[in-house]
Parts: sequence; C-alpha cells; structure tokens
Amino acid sequence: MAVMRNAPMLKPLGDEALKLLAFGSLPRSFKPRQALFDAGDDAEGAVLILGGQVRLVPGSHAGPPKVVGVGYLLDELALIIPMQRSVSAVAQTSCEILALPREQMLRILEEYPDAAQHLRAQLVRRTMSLIDDVNALRDRFGNPPSRD
Repeated sequence: MAVMRNAPMLKPLGDEALKLLAFGSLPRSFKPRQALFDAGDDAEGAVLILGGQVRLVPGSHAGPPKVVGVGYLLDELALIIPMQRSVSAVAQTSCEILALPREQMLRILEEYPDAAQHLRAQLVRRTMSLIDDVNALRDRFGNPPSRD
C-alpha cells in the first residue's frame, strides 16, 4: 500500500480506494532479463514496480533506454484510457510488480467521485505544465516554417 500511496497518479484516490485497487490487481514476479511486455502491446492497465529494477526501452519514440525502480508507474494513462504500451519493459534485476487493471480503476472512479475529481484536476495541471514546456521550447527554437 505504501508504494501505491506514493505514486503521483494514485495519490488522489485515498486509502479506501487504493485498497480496492490493490485487491483487484495482479502481483507478478520476474527474473532478470525476463520481459514484462513489449512496446505496442495492448495495455489493459498500468504496472507499478514494487521491488527491483526494470529497464525501459522506447519503441517508436526517440530516447535512450532508462532503468526505473520501486514506485515507478508504467503507462499510468492506461488506467483510464485504452492505449498501447509506450515502451518495452525488461526486468533488470529480480523484480515484483503489481498489474493494475483499467476496469478496476474505472469502477473505483465511479464509486469515489471525489477521487475522480482530484485525479481530473491533477491531469489538468500536468497537461497545462506540458503545454507550458512545449511553448517554452517553441519560443526557444522559434516557430516552425509554414507548410503552405
């Protein structure tokens, strides 16, 4: 529960809703070099790392691989929308994860409208921050040439 409580996307839910999410989730263990999933796979929810380290390798997105550990929430938006995995994930060490199903999360958000509202507000703040970052990059590098 403590690891779930510290994940930014899950914080707004509160303890009671987190317990329900944990109850409906699937714990799994992986050995080093064992694949958790591949980029492009359908995501039925998010994956929370409970122990160990996982190497993330971008699929079609640019960027170097990175290693993440306890508390990292993979493909968090898959908790609320259908999507494909954004990266391939391979156990770097022995690791334990918790597969958090979207179906369970959506039921929880229906049962706990206050949590849904807090989550919505958090997503709006994060989206606005991303827009600010994009605008700052645009200002720094100039506007792209017109395609007319």
